[in-house]
Amino acid sequence: MAFLKRMFAGMAIGVGAAIPGVSGAAIAVIFHVYEEIIKAVNTIRKNFGHSIKVLIPVLLGVIIAVIPCIYIFSLAFEYLMFVLLCLFAGFLLGSLPGIKDEVKDVKPNRKQKIIFVICLVFVIILGVLSVFLGRIIDLNSLFITMPWWFYLIIIPVGVLAAVALTVPGLSGSLILLVIGFYRPLVDFTKLWGGEIFKGNMANTPKLLLMLACFALGCVIGVVIVSKVMSFLIKKDHDSTYFGILGFIVGSLFVLFFNYEIYNYYLNWAGVAVSANIHPILKMPIEIVVGIVVLAAAAFGSYQLVRYQRKYKASKEVQE
Repeated sequence: MAFLKRMFAGMAIGVGAAIPGVSGAAIAVIFHVYEEIIKAVNTIRKNFGHSIKVLIPVLLGVIIAVIPCIYIFSLAFEYLMFVLLCLFAGFLLGSLPGIKDEVKDVKPNRKQKIIFVICLVFVIILGVLSVFLGRIIDLNSLFITMPWWFYLIIIPVGVLAAVALTVPGLSGSLILLVIGFYRPLVDFTKLWGGEIFKGNMANTPKLLLMLACFALGCVIGVVIVSKVMSFLIKKDHDSTYFGILGFIVGSLFVLFFNYEIYNYYLNWAGVAVSANIHPILKMPIEIVVGIVVLAAAAFGSYQLVRYQRKYKASKEVQE
């Protein structure tokens, strides 16, 4: 049962990590596996067996979720982006009470309020930067030619992406979007992966080496940042979680203001038509559908929070 629970949490983490503005680590907090994962990473040498028992189902879930997400989100970003982002905004919004439970009996002091505001503003700045920098940085030509030195650059890019798996509320995929790597990574993985299924292996070495370098960077990032987060949680649990809340609240704004969705808005308004954005619904209709989806997702995720609260309360009574 524990294996399936962790694998399901890993799937949710993988989906969250793939969406700019959504933090995979925030999803881990929602599913109450975050501290368990951080501890497993930090004690893998001392308690290898237990750490592997925790991490394997989570990693399996992440892989299971990310592979189809690459294809689905690529289509959704092109045809139904606003509805998709509403789905995840609803999921985060409905889950906020569960995250607040971590500090429910704490009256925030001045320090904790400042930490909350700093983290909130930092995430919003990332979203604003993505709009301005996204039009300047174009990496498509480098992905097409793939010079040897570009693979080395993808390793630190993977380190940045690992932030999504280790810092709740801070989206690694949003950081990739800000520096211009998000869309090329998704699009070229989908393109080259599709070629393999058609029997065309010409770009297979590029794809495998690109993914290997990215995965190596992710592993390095998870190890480094998880140690930092473990230290912060032990040193000041409450302040750390107020920072996490700031990141998550800020991500709710960033979901609807980043480079990709900004271009989608421009297409709606007819100001600029992008070659890879083709909304299938007119603006008023998609907004209404998005609001309905957001409300349904918020209601559903809040029911999950209520269930987790009841389960935790019954467990405490039994103990």
